[in-house]
Amino acid sequence: MLRKWFAPLVCALLLASLASLSSASQAGDESHPGEIVNAIQLPIDWETFQGDGSAAVSVPHVVELHTATWCLPCRSVESEMGDLASWWPAVLVIAEHSSVDSPDPLALEESQQLKQHYDVTGWPTLIVDGHWKLLGESQSPDLTSLLSNLTAEGADLPLAGAPALAIDSWSRDCLDCDITVGWNVSGDGGEYLLDIMVVQDRMHTTALTLDDVLRGAEVLRPVNGNETGSTTLAVNLSEGGEDARLVLLLRRAGTPETEAGSQTPLASALPAEWFAPREREETDSTMILLIGALLLVLMVPAFRHTVPALFRSTRPSEADPPTGVQRESSEEE
Repeated sequence: MLRKWFAPLVCALLLASLASLSSASQAGDESHPGEIVNAIQLPIDWETFQGDGSAAVSVPHVVELHTATWCLPCRSVESEMGDLASWWPAVLVIAEHSSVDSPDPLALEESQQLKQHYDVTGWPTLIVDGHWKLLGESQSPDLTSLLSNLTAEGADLPLAGAPALAIDSWSRDCLDCDITVGWNVSGDGGEYLLDIMVVQDRMHTTALTLDDVLRGAEVLRPVNGNETGSTTLAVNLSEGGEDARLVLLLRRAGTPETEAGSQTPLASALPAEWFAPREREETDSTMILLIGALLLVLMVPAFRHTVPALFRSTRPSEADPPTGVQRESSEEE
């Protein structure tokens, strides 16, 4: 009896195993619009005028920090990015100052384009690999756990089947001149969005010194899997930063599908926009004189009785009883 059912049972188990492996493979190969599939960075010397891309390296993950110089909660998240650089230096962090309508001197239109592309509604917000979103200083401490889990799942960049990226050359005519970058995308014929960026450390503002700041970029440029091009970036590396690097990011085309990268509840709402402080209202001197005159008129009735009483000389009347001094003088007489 057992021999009769043994072969069919083994076949059923094998089919179930193959089905589970197939579903797991499909889940691992699942793609999401907006996710980053490949990224490279190339350190450049801000005092040199040209170079090639032979020193470019691939990065395992990309963390985009949407921040602002006026955003107080952003300071703690920026500090955590410094700790991340010590924990895993290969991770690429890009601080994108996207509040262009505020007094943030580091804000860029390109940063705002990326903020709108990923539907970022407040600062600070972290976008990891173009897919995972962490909100505020409450969820940012979970970043290291998220990166560890992605690595354990084999989700480091470049993703499987992603086109290769290369920086062919870069040049500029002077220290203050724009940078021209030659780049190459080679691989399949899919639809992607390419970012060409300049990121710089030690950027000084009035009260802050910030790292990983996006200084200039062309973002969300449509490309196919095989394309070569050149981009000129309007950026002046000599304006007060150090340790500049060129960055290429390749994203899947389409409206991004982001997922929560943390289950930690938010401690408070994120600041969604900058509000200009109210201007100090100055009172007209004429209005002050009118108010003073009105108060004086209202006080006149009270002064009619109070002021004369203060200066009136009073004598005791005959009907008034004499005081002790008066009694003594009268007795002596």
